[in-house]
Amino acid sequence: MSSANDKKPFELQKKVYVITYKEWFFTLFVFIVILVTLFPKDLLKQQIMAEKSNYDLSMLYLKNLIAHHPKDESLILALATQSEKSGKIDMAVRLSELLLKSKNEKIRNQALLLTYKLKKRIYFYLKDEKKKKHYKKELAKLFTTIYERKLYNPKEVHKWYKEALFVENKKAEYHFLTQILKQEPNNIELLQNAYYLALALNKEKSALRFLHALQQYDTHHAKKWILQEYYTYMQFHKYDQAEALLQKYAKKDLKISMILGDFYLYRKKYEKASKVYLELYKKTQNKKFFKKALNALLAGKKTNQAVKILKQYEDLFIYDSELSSFILKVYLQSGKLDDAARFGDKLLQRKYRK
Repeated sequence: MSSANDKKPFELQKKVYVITYKEWFFTLFVFIVILVTLFPKDLLKQQIMAEKSNYDLSMLYLKNLIAHHPKDESLILALATQSEKSGKIDMAVRLSELLLKSKNEKIRNQALLLTYKLKKRIYFYLKDEKKKKHYKKELAKLFTTIYERKLYNPKEVHKWYKEALFVENKKAEYHFLTQILKQEPNNIELLQNAYYLALALNKEKSALRFLHALQQYDTHHAKKWILQEYYTYMQFHKYDQAEALLQKYAKKDLKISMILGDFYLYRKKYEKASKVYLELYKKTQNKKFFKKALNALLAGKKTNQAVKILKQYEDLFIYDSELSSFILKVYLQSGKLDDAARFGDKLLQRKYRK
């Protein structure tokens, strides 16, 4: 009878082997060497770049490929790209900046796009405002080069419009905005932005085109855009157009009528300015418009016309101390002493009647 402890002579014994880190790395190294040696370089690079999870391993492959092909800048660019994906931003920046000096235009352009992307990531991690300001300037320079070389994807206009806003490049901002408006021609917010940008860039025809679109689509703010059209004409010294626009709406709108009076005064058309102000007084009974009507004539040295109007209204203002003093002052300043004396007597009689 055999005991339980007796060994079975024909039983296979199981052995467990534990691989050490040193052995693992050695195996991996051998595997990589074999890959690099046997596989075509470009095919292997494609396989590495297709890796979506283990970026560290991809970088290890790439470093070994670079060791065998040190002058291949496409491998360095691939390593920079994988470094960015794995979060090794400093390394990615060093590599991408190195490639900015490449003689290969395609590599140089790809490196430029990657450098911009990397430095923007760094910018948003920074806490120090001085450093952020420095990086913002760098990003603005990089963006300008990207824009001028047209390295952006034309299908990504929304993305690059936001980038232009970020770096405050008005020229690029305007360009991308006009491209977006081709897709969204009645977008009020975009039209408004395009108008103010065109104005800032002194693009008169474009500014007016966007204004007319705003007048068509933004009907809730029609008056605002009419006035903006006037200010646009004034900015570009198109005075005939400005006058015609104000005349078109002045009869229906008090504010526009006031602006028309001020416009005539600015253009030294004193009689026209006086006529507009006098009409405003009749409509509002606001004596400031009466004063402006008279002062406009006096500024144009139309003294006789001013006196003629004063004589028509002096009895109306005989009991208004402010306007009666104003009338008397105008008579005296105009050298109309007889009229001043006559009106002075009226004022005295008013006093005694009280």
